[in-house]
Amino acid sequence: MLRVTPEHRKFLKPVSDSTYRNRSIDKLFSRVEEKGDTICEMMFQTKPYDDATAKEFSETLDFRKDPEEKWYNNVLPTMLAGCFNFFKMNDRGVHKSFALIEELYPEAKDCFTVGFTQFYMMFQQMRCKRFVAIDIDWRILKAHHDFQGLVRANSAGADALSLLQQLQLGWVAHFDSRPPKREPVKNETTLCMETEKVHCLSAFDHFVSQRQLPKTELLLGFIHDADLAPREGEVSVIFASNALDWEYTSREQFNKLLESARQSLGKREKIAIVYQAGDSEDIAVYELATNTDGVFTATVRCRDNLRWSDRYKKYLRGKPIYTWFDEIYQRDQLKQAPRCHVGGTRRYITDFTASPKKNPQQSPESLPKK
Repeated sequence: MLRVTPEHRKFLKPVSDSTYRNRSIDKLFSRVEEKGDTICEMMFQTKPYDDATAKEFSETLDFRKDPEEKWYNNVLPTMLAGCFNFFKMNDRGVHKSFALIEELYPEAKDCFTVGFTQFYMMFQQMRCKRFVAIDIDWRILKAHHDFQGLVRANSAGADALSLLQQLQLGWVAHFDSRPPKREPVKNETTLCMETEKVHCLSAFDHFVSQRQLPKTELLLGFIHDADLAPREGEVSVIFASNALDWEYTSREQFNKLLESARQSLGKREKIAIVYQAGDSEDIAVYELATNTDGVFTATVRCRDNLRWSDRYKKYLRGKPIYTWFDEIYQRDQLKQAPRCHVGGTRRYITDFTASPKKNPQQSPESLPKK
């Protein structure tokens, strides 16, 4: 099943319904891919820009770029159109984080995650009654749909990498070169950083080896616009990566997230939101919950020493990161929060060619190397 949040139905005209099932999902992805490819060619200036064609795809998003503007500028509309897609997981040490979160929340739970590879690592490390792939990027969800279709039809018993290599990814995000229209999966490093490839491939192998695959819900939308309340368990766990950074989530949108959680949670229910800092293994787990009387609270379950990567602009390098959640608390309260990774975490400095995701509106020279 594919569900679409209200904001995305306003953004993308080809996406008109709130719910799609079975063959209607294939038809939807075929439709938006055909129209989206035209938008991407216009955005990357390989086709003349036609305002009428753009309006047929979206009446609210501005896809026009100035002739001298780089392809990696104006990233959010480009991502929503499916023209700049972060298929490669640039979160670090995610397998350890998911194992930790499973310890924090051993009860019955609903599990949400952004991105592509993160979903399969979550599936391997966590016991969830419900799995939801959530993303603002419809091409990420299409890749899930296509890959899981290949796994279900795998009568010959092909290995995970062989199935992944049958995917044709569209407009893969690159900062060092203009994204190509189609790009094959060469090996696991197409989808994972070099440091994570062993764990990534293990997660894909684990998924393919299942005798019976779970139902996967696809949710197209922003986290702040989604219904995150648990349906199958007592808690929802949302791995948000850096989706709560200011480039993707404004203060008004964060307030909407809080208010939505306040209104949707039943008594003694919880939503745990996991934030991951760029270019490190550091995470923070924020918990929204109601007690037996229905009183709503927002707390920090654990928090690592979040800092900006050394690959950001000089005025940010090594400086503390404070998320919208952190603005709720006094700084001394944050210092008192227990560390998620008690034994510490690793910081990474790698080659820029690995297509960074964090802080996309900055120039390549100021981006963290992933």
